[in-house]
Amino acid sequence: MEEEDTMEKVLEYLEPYGPDLKNGLSNHAPMACEALLTMGKRESIFPWLERYGNQFLEKKKPRNKIYSGDWKDFLGIPDTYPEWENFFNSELEEGPWQKTISEWAVKLAPGICADATHGVIRTGHAVRSLTRKESRRRRRELASGLAVWASSYLELPTSFDSLLGLQPEDAIQKVDFVPDEFKNFSGTIVSSLQGLGDYDHFSPVIGYLNVSNRPEEIISGLSEGFSRVVLNNVEDNLSAIVFIHSVTSVSALRSILPFLNEYEKKSVLRYSWQSGAALFSAFGKKLNLELPERLEKESREEMINGAIEHGDEHAIKFTEVCLKEYEFNPSPAYYAAASLARKFLEPLS
Repeated sequence: MEEEDTMEKVLEYLEPYGPDLKNGLSNHAPMACEALLTMGKRESIFPWLERYGNQFLEKKKPRNKIYSGDWKDFLGIPDTYPEWENFFNSELEEGPWQKTISEWAVKLAPGICADATHGVIRTGHAVRSLTRKESRRRRRELASGLAVWASSYLELPTSFDSLLGLQPEDAIQKVDFVPDEFKNFSGTIVSSLQGLGDYDHFSPVIGYLNVSNRPEEIISGLSEGFSRVVLNNVEDNLSAIVFIHSVTSVSALRSILPFLNEYEKKSVLRYSWQSGAALFSAFGKKLNLELPERLEKESREEMINGAIEHGDEHAIKFTEVCLKEYEFNPSPAYYAAASLARKFLEPLS
């Protein structure tokens, strides 16, 4: 119970703050705190928040109202986060949160790369928190996650002409890297994803993956495959952040998929795969998915303590995800990827 009381205090503390930080990056505090709690490090949460919290921005006031009949008009407009948060809070007050997630995860799935996948990741953390304990604050955090997803909604070029039915590792090998002349990076991951519209070879990617296997197995295959991408493509802080999200975003579906039917699960998995493939296409350099010959061996506790000491929000979240995915699929790629990424991420001062 003490752990869950801590999460309530965290959400109360974070309630005034919006989804963005003063430095222009996304606010990861709710996600990182939930990850720390999941790893059994309740005592580290508020000390970490003290280090992280000097960048918080207060929430903005809504200027409009979203109604159930016009919600599509507000998709993908970042300034509408306050409107979306109000909308989802109303939805969650009127019915069970399980119904809201089952309805809106499917509606928002084509834009799963929203805010460089932070929407689906924050939603996944919020759902996992709700499955441990239901409360008003946790429902409001779910509303915040869905609001990030909806306000930042971004559809990628999509064509279902090439349904190849490949296993995750083979599908990843089929991804084409965007040539330099087509790259559109202007300082944000999202700018590169938006630039995929100018690259004709990307649109068939969504059809490469076989989605007929058990969803849990597909998530394991994708999370391991993209962890191997981390091991072979991370070379600086930016690439570490980029490729971490290809793993953490698909892993977030473990919390969300139980509330969907079989057809909906396949659809969401396709779009999640497409999103990870988009990050790889826009930023990748090496198709090699082999494990390095020499792997550093850290214990679970060493990994957790290393991430907390490092302090970067991505290091904390990625460590928790890699430990979780290892429990489903004990591949050395997870531990190795978490250790490597930590070396390239910038420590929290």
